[in-house]
Amino acid sequence: MRPLRITMLLYGEIEHDSRVRREMRTLVELGHEVTVATLYGTSRAPFELDGARIVPLRPAHRGLLPGTESPFLGHRKMSRMNRLAARGRWAAGYATTFYYWRRAALRQLPPADVWHGHDLFGLLAARDLQRRHGGGLVHDSHELFLEANSAARLPTPARKLLFRMERGASRKADAVITVNESIAEELSRRYGVRPVVVMNCPPLGPARKTGRLRDHLDLGSRPVVLFHGGLNSGRGIEQLVDSVPLLDAEVAVVLLGYGDLAEPYSALSTQESHRGRLFVLPAVSVADLPNWVCDADLGVIAFQPVDRNNVLGTPNKLFEYLEAGVPMVVSDFPEMRRLVVVTGAGIARDTSTAASLAAGIRELLDEPKSAHRSRKLRARRAAEATYNWGMQSKGLVEIYDRLSERYGTNGSSTR
Repeated sequence: MRPLRITMLLYGEIEHDSRVRREMRTLVELGHEVTVATLYGTSRAPFELDGARIVPLRPAHRGLLPGTESPFLGHRKMSRMNRLAARGRWAAGYATTFYYWRRAALRQLPPADVWHGHDLFGLLAARDLQRRHGGGLVHDSHELFLEANSAARLPTPARKLLFRMERGASRKADAVITVNESIAEELSRRYGVRPVVVMNCPPLGPARKTGRLRDHLDLGSRPVVLFHGGLNSGRGIEQLVDSVPLLDAEVAVVLLGYGDLAEPYSALSTQESHRGRLFVLPAVSVADLPNWVCDADLGVIAFQPVDRNNVLGTPNKLFEYLEAGVPMVVSDFPEMRRLVVVTGAGIARDTSTAASLAAGIRELLDEPKSAHRSRKLRARRAAEATYNWGMQSKGLVEIYDRLSERYGTNGSSTR
């Protein structure tokens, strides 16, 4: 294998992006030289993380950074004229920030053997750098970008433009990577590409029998139902919280994470209707997360069909429950249903209402203890056999083995 100089383009910050960090760590371990160019709103010197060099790119003009509240998502009530004006300003600001971030990348980044673009904006910058310097191109599609968040709600002309841009750049890639079979099929249908599936599974850690969650909340042997991750609308948090009064009084429902709903539900947890039954905790580090998740009797993924990514997705928590040996209730969507059926680690049910979600939770909690132990064992075995980063990263390794032969030191080519 010839070593490669790999530059990844990530339109966002690196610290909490588990997929990018897993990929770059794997490539470093293979002997490649990895640089990750990221987006930062403030000046920051390059630094090392997981063996890779991180280059924070600060756009000269920043109209709007990712994560800024979007008027396309309808969080605030406003008149139609005000909404149109706010959306116009938001879109212009976002485009300005990306334009100048892309310019910073073209100005500051040296040549590389392979340019690895994460999602649409990373891909577009990577394609521009490839045109300038030559080398290979990888498109890493973490989701259906045009079906997520604000992009899914842009005016039709803007969506068509972004579609043509993503299709054109993706077709020029030496390889396309994505997160599951359903999204791979959709990308293939839309863009005529053949993605390699690399699921975003955590590394396999040791099996854990007890953790920190019960002691922290003094829950003793009470049944614990857990949701961890982003506490935002569209993820079934509202349905889960509303299901609390429909469950046995001894059941403890725990929300572990951060987001728009954390504060209001923290307040609700102190009210009589939910006191001692609903608990809201801040997010913990990715490294420490398994020590909290393993205490749950049941994990919940009640995503709602607000966009195609929610319907076709395989959220990280799916694999984190498997790794921790936690049975789960998931929304009855294709990929999540397939996984829990194949592994036997849980059930897929209607989660659109509090009543239907509560019924699914009760169904699993009411199973005989022997059946519950069997589900826990099957979840863990599935993680050990298939759904861990060591297994999933093989697709990434194979791609870079091929690219190494074509673009590696003393064997580079241009396009």
